This record gives sequence, C-alpha cells and structure tokens, in this order.
Amino acid sequence: MNFDIVEITKYTGRKAHIYSVMLDDSDKPLLYEFFEENHKFEKELDEIDTLLYRMGHITGCRRELFKHNEGALGDGVAAIRMGQMRLYCLYFDNTAVFFGSGGFKPPLIRAYQEDDALNEKAQQMRQIAKMINEAIKNKDIEIKDDGSLIINDWNYDEG
Repeated sequence: MNFDIVEITKYTGRKAHIYSVMLDDSDKPLLYEFFEENHKFEKELDEIDTLLYRMGHITGCRRELFKHNEGALGDGVAAIRMGQMRLYCLYFDNTAVFFGSGGFKPPLIRAYQEDDALNEKAQQMRQIAKMINEAIKNKDIEIKDDGSLIINDWNYDEG
C-alpha cells in the first residue's frame, strides 16, 4: 500500500494538526472519502465535522474523545464514535491525529470484525498505522511538539 500523508487545513488549528492518508490510487484523502461514502448519516457526519474542527482549533485531540485499542496492542489505532458511525485513526497525542476512514456499525453487532465493510476500513487503518509507526521509529517521520510533521526520507511504501 502506497500513500501520502495530507494535512487537513480545514481542521488544523492552533491546538492540533489533523492529518489524513491519501492512497496512491485516489485523488482525495480517506477522511474526505469517509464523508462522501456515508453522506446519508448527515447528523453524525455534522457532529464529527464539528468535533474535528474543535479538536484542531479549541480543545486539542483530548484522549477521552477517542475509543482506544481498536487495533493491535500499542499501535495507536483508535476511533471516533458518533452514534453508529466509526471513524478510524492513528492517535498520536493531543496535538496530532492521522485519520483513515470508517463507516456505519450496525447496532446488532458487537465488534467491527463482524461487519465485512467496517472490518475492511479498520484493517486498512491498522496497516497504515503500522507503516506510520515504523516511519516514526526510524525517524523518517518526526512529529514536533506542536503536532506538525517533518517528513525526512520516507518512501510511503511498505516494501
């Protein structure tokens, strides 16, 4: 999987930097695809939109705004839960979050793994998190104290 990290300027503010991933075969970040694919859940999407704006400009990405441990132990994969909607991300800290995609979690299931479409989005975020975490460990990506990124020599490729 090849991808770029894109800062979402609409949401980035003085409190936090909000990023999304743009896959090489796409012309828009996964966060924008999430909003487009789930347009019929207008109320929840409006609430997520407001929350993301508030995170960047007012509150920062406070830990309690996320459901943590949505991936492997310690990988940082988390989710924003709004009603039955799930938006998966790599939570770094109060100043930086990398958003993937997500979707509707049917009320009759207990875990995202029980829904093929939602599981695919969560697994995609897990793979992205693994690659970003490895790049951070290797100092190919550096996250400054204010949440801004320095991308050194990362080739955006898992190979």
